[in-house]
Amino acid sequence: IPTLVAYQYGEVQACGEEAVEAFEDDKSTVAHYFKLHLHPDHMKRSLSRPIPPLPPNVTLQQAYTDIMSYMFRHTREFFESRPGYINTNTWSRLQNSMEIILATPNGWDIKEQGFLRRVAIRAGLISSSGAETRLTFITEAEASIHFALHHGSIRNWLRQGAMFAVVDAGGSTVDSTLYVCKSAQTPVRLEEVASSKCVQAGGIFVDEQAEIVLKQKFRNSRFGTSEYIAAMIRVFELKTKRLFTAGKSSNVIDFGGPGDTDNAVGVRRGKVSLTAAEVASCFAVPIKDIRDSVRSLIDSRNVQYLVLVGGFGESTYLRQELESAFGTRGVSVIVAEEPSRKAAAEGASIWHITHNVKARAARYTYGMHIWNDYTDTYRERFDLRQTKPSGRVVVDGIFSTWVKKV
Repeated sequence: IPTLVAYQYGEVQACGEEAVEAFEDDKSTVAHYFKLHLHPDHMKRSLSRPIPPLPPNVTLQQAYTDIMSYMFRHTREFFESRPGYINTNTWSRLQNSMEIILATPNGWDIKEQGFLRRVAIRAGLISSSGAETRLTFITEAEASIHFALHHGSIRNWLRQGAMFAVVDAGGSTVDSTLYVCKSAQTPVRLEEVASSKCVQAGGIFVDEQAEIVLKQKFRNSRFGTSEYIAAMIRVFELKTKRLFTAGKSSNVIDFGGPGDTDNAVGVRRGKVSLTAAEVASCFAVPIKDIRDSVRSLIDSRNVQYLVLVGGFGESTYLRQELESAFGTRGVSVIVAEEPSRKAAAEGASIWHITHNVKARAARYTYGMHIWNDYTDTYRERFDLRQTKPSGRVVVDGIFSTWVKKV
């Protein structure tokens, strides 16, 4: 479902698909792309365009709480309305022992997890007493590799010692992680090789560039209104973007009806065709960012496969561009056999059951400051020497490493 929450005077009016009409009428009243507000500062700085503001009198916590509450409520209604799954008594009986798994971008950390934990409690997903033990976080990339192991052809080529990258291309972020297979026998054992990467180059940035292209194309036409552009973008996102391939000359956006015709700007009976160059220009910046991110992860390493998952990962054009970029160095691009738009969600559940990843690369170096015996190694700290009552000469401020960043 679309992550949209419509408000009026600070009160929620509609969520998900029910908020699409309000979004098309007036974006300022609808919380959208609000995941970007939660990104750490270093991720926000990499954005090329401003983050859409939240509606008046609406906080980020409120927007997250409302969408989570909406999804959880409808999940319960879905199961309880289908006797083949569970009945009302079953849900009520098990709710207090239910485990919640939230998948987050690779670039998120403790601060963002703390925010989501508070939201999950406010939204009624879990009690405050259960949040510490029954609420778990997993990175989207790690969830996705479990999805690929379960649904893809990965087991056909996975061998002990094989090194491969997983690229989870979603709506806003693209997470890349490098793994080595320690055992291909059931249960499969994987270990992270290096710190994962997270870049803001998801599918929404292709849509944003398409909006710029269409506004420029129809700037002197009646089709340049916000209503027409919104209708075109909706079709572009659902069809044109997903069907685009390298060299495809005709890329039709079927947005209107028979009365929507203007030969001067190429609109005939509610359809406009974009050239391959126009559509490719929408992909250009996100794909460059993805290539650069993957290259920084796999350079100088003997990587044999690149597993592409996620909603944006289903794009044939993205796969073609990655094959072109890395195929010459012997890297094969693999896609999941099942639609991977929900790879992170389903993969998180599979992860909770199987736990195939046995070791992770530290994102930071951890340790503490200690006293240490003074030796010639610390000559630059000569003035910091101290003599303890025992006669031991020590120096302060030495960093003792516990876990080193890879």
